[in-house]
Amino acid sequence: MSPVRILVVEDEGAVGRDIQNTLVRCGYSVADIARTGAEALEIVRRVDPDLVIMDIRLSGAMDGIEAAERIRSAYGKPIIYLTALADEETMARASRTEPEGYLLKPFNESELQSTVEIAISRSRSREALADREEQFMSTLRSMADGVIATDIVGNVTFMNPVAELITGWGFAEAKSKVLQEVFAISDDAGRQAPPLAPRPSGQHPGRRVMLLTKEGRRVQVEDNSAPLKDSHGSLVGLVVVFRRCESDGGWRSDTNEGESLKGIVEGIADPIVAFDRHWKITFANHRAAKQFGRSQDGLIGSAFWGLLPEGVREENFHDTSRALARKERCSFEFYQDSGRRWFEANVYPFGEGLLVLMRDITERIEQQETASRIEKLECLGLLARGFAHDFNNILTVMLGNLSLAEMKLPEGIAGRIELEQARAATLRAQNRVHQLLTFAKGGAPIRQRMDLQRAMTEVEEDMERNPRIEYRFKVAADLWQIDADSGQLRRVIENLLRNSEEAMVGGGRLTVRFENAPSGSVLRENLPASMELEDGADYVVLQVKDNGHGIDEDLLDKIFEPYFSTRGDANATGIGLTVCDSIVRAHNGGICCQSIKGEGTKVVVAFPAPADRSPDTFPPDTKPAGNTDRFTRPRILVLEDEPLIRQLLVANLEQEGFEVVETEDGVETAARYIESYDRGDPFDLVIADLSIPNGVGGAKAIEEIMQIDPGVKAIVSSGYSDDPVMAEPGAFGFSGVLPKPYQPKQLLSLVQRVLAI
Repeated sequence: MSPVRILVVEDEGAVGRDIQNTLVRCGYSVADIARTGAEALEIVRRVDPDLVIMDIRLSGAMDGIEAAERIRSAYGKPIIYLTALADEETMARASRTEPEGYLLKPFNESELQSTVEIAISRSRSREALADREEQFMSTLRSMADGVIATDIVGNVTFMNPVAELITGWGFAEAKSKVLQEVFAISDDAGRQAPPLAPRPSGQHPGRRVMLLTKEGRRVQVEDNSAPLKDSHGSLVGLVVVFRRCESDGGWRSDTNEGESLKGIVEGIADPIVAFDRHWKITFANHRAAKQFGRSQDGLIGSAFWGLLPEGVREENFHDTSRALARKERCSFEFYQDSGRRWFEANVYPFGEGLLVLMRDITERIEQQETASRIEKLECLGLLARGFAHDFNNILTVMLGNLSLAEMKLPEGIAGRIELEQARAATLRAQNRVHQLLTFAKGGAPIRQRMDLQRAMTEVEEDMERNPRIEYRFKVAADLWQIDADSGQLRRVIENLLRNSEEAMVGGGRLTVRFENAPSGSVLRENLPASMELEDGADYVVLQVKDNGHGIDEDLLDKIFEPYFSTRGDANATGIGLTVCDSIVRAHNGGICCQSIKGEGTKVVVAFPAPADRSPDTFPPDTKPAGNTDRFTRPRILVLEDEPLIRQLLVANLEQEGFEVVETEDGVETAARYIESYDRGDPFDLVIADLSIPNGVGGAKAIEEIMQIDPGVKAIVSSGYSDDPVMAEPGAFGFSGVLPKPYQPKQLLSLVQRVLAI
């Protein structure tokens, strides 16, 4: 089978190429990359792709949603939307185009591949179903017999041309009318005959009845009918096949409606009961008897509402009573505590009472709840991303100025302690913003080689200890370093410690252990299979163990779900372990929880160990051409649109002896760099903000600069710490990453490392 051909529609060139490279690695074929909606329409017409990945926000007169509408309407292609920030109205417009899925920027390779696979599978299934339906309908239309189909309450849903000819009813006017009006049949005594009658064993499957046509003519027909059931065996309607009689013959009819009903419903997989106008049950099939734990005879005569959980009668009595009085249908849902199942009760008029078909909808409810959780995460992701960018800019200014003030004030002077406390509070605010963003989307980690012993020591020094808890920290002396996002890893440790502390209300013992787990070791082989670790790989393992109240076994599989918490107090958010799970998975690791009620809980986390165990090093850089005589005072080009942050950058860099040139837009940045390069005096470093509202950001600026100087040294900075450029800076031409907010010492340390000075 030839690979799936995909059209990528993305106006950001670097992002489009990154998506293209990811798709190719996953085994797909990229038909082309379009930058505008008009270009996408032309490419679809020309190359006929199997799938379109469409950015919602496109430059030009036509946005992604309008382009998708036109592509779906004209060519029927499945669509996957890309989005970073979208308001409620935009998302509502997008949903009306019935896309196959959404990808929230930034996304990783597994998310992209799974979304594409689901979209292609849905599209192919829909095409196959449409082909089968068309083939089936063509067969029915070409049959020599008349065919009429109905829904569960007897309304006509289909008639073939022969049925129209015999009955005199056109399908357009017969649609939604009751079967007895369109297919009005009677027996030899002139009594109305039921559409569906049981056939005694050995009897000819058809029967002869008299059909009254729309024009009032009486036509003798031979008919055969059967209940329609879905794939689960549930009754969904009736199909009648009939033909004109060619000769007289014996009449075969049966008008016993009760026996007919019994013959139908006993074969249905769902519980069915019927009750009279006094709410007394008059009929129940064997599935109803099994559901309610009684015999069929034991159900007869009992009160209908007595079968259902408390509260169901109060919520639904009014609507059901109205349906009983007016002989109309209604429906309601209820939860059966005994079997932990959800049911939909569909109520239909029947005789003097009602018939109730109870369909198990537990799977549907669970899918809706899952979809709701995903939607909440996506909405929170959109909110968190915009919030994080703006708030991180503010925190950068606060943190930078507090740090500068601390450096200017000597130790022990009045106000120094307050400054230190304000800076510490700002750092905690930074942590909360990052935690929100990680929870919402599992932001891509900014990985660097890190020393876990040092990280654990910092956590120990900063944490506030509970005097009723005995803390034991054990870090292997030869512990390997790992490639990880230091901020995210610290959040994992802090969240697990906090959870354990909260589980030991009256005090206890908390043990934290870091150790190596090489392939083949006892520790590595004993890690649970549920962690889905790579066979034969080495890991560094973190274990956090407490002797608190423990977790019920039936709740263990829910603890990583958003908003789930075993704590009952108002401050329990239920996101701590979800954050941990998101971070660990983003690092290609595994996490699991083991607990015994009343004895305690142990959380095990495994991070992959790098093949190269050596510490992170920065190779020496050569001095830029044309700048060798004054490299002691490097020139730095800054791109930053926020005036306060720009002032802070300049102040910190100039204080350390750097020469700084400021720009506010990527167009100006690229022009300044290229001008300087052309005269043989290039800048030594570019520090570029990633996102410039209503302007050109750092990624595009560096992309343009690299066309002139492939060896440009650049640092990318952003409050969007989850952007792909921040996660893989090298792929976009950057030599380092500076997430906002940052302290002056972090800025200067990174500049010195990139310049190797």
